[in-house]
Amino acid sequence: MIIMNISQKPSGNFSPTKKQLLVIYFLATTLFIGTIIKVGMDCHWWLPETEIMSSLQPEDIKVKLDINKSPWYELVLLPKLGEVKAKAIVDYREKHGDFKTIDELSSIKGIDTSLIEVIRDNIKIGSGTTNAASGNQE
Repeated sequence: MIIMNISQKPSGNFSPTKKQLLVIYFLATTLFIGTIIKVGMDCHWWLPETEIMSSLQPEDIKVKLDINKSPWYELVLLPKLGEVKAKAIVDYREKHGDFKTIDELSSIKGIDTSLIEVIRDNIKIGSGTTNAASGNQE
């Protein structure tokens, strides 16, 4: 009877199996792709270069909305005009027809002349007039 001495120590010449190599390749590839995606998202390399205008203030951006055409969600953009008043303007317009003058807004509950003066520069009636009563043109 021949007894073979089998050592319990791992051999110094370790070579991974095909399955282990496949797992290592998969993990390395996933890590590499994840890194590329993260760098791409952080750098926004696909977007064109833009320059931020530091001198531009929010009050410099003026909108001029036609109160006869604008939906309530656009009218909300007007200064000091909330959702309730914007919806009231649209409801009034649907019941009574288009506004003839900007001052006609004072007929709506909650809108007084001081509010009209605040929003006057940001509204218009029709495509060419800012106030139909005075005949001012844009």
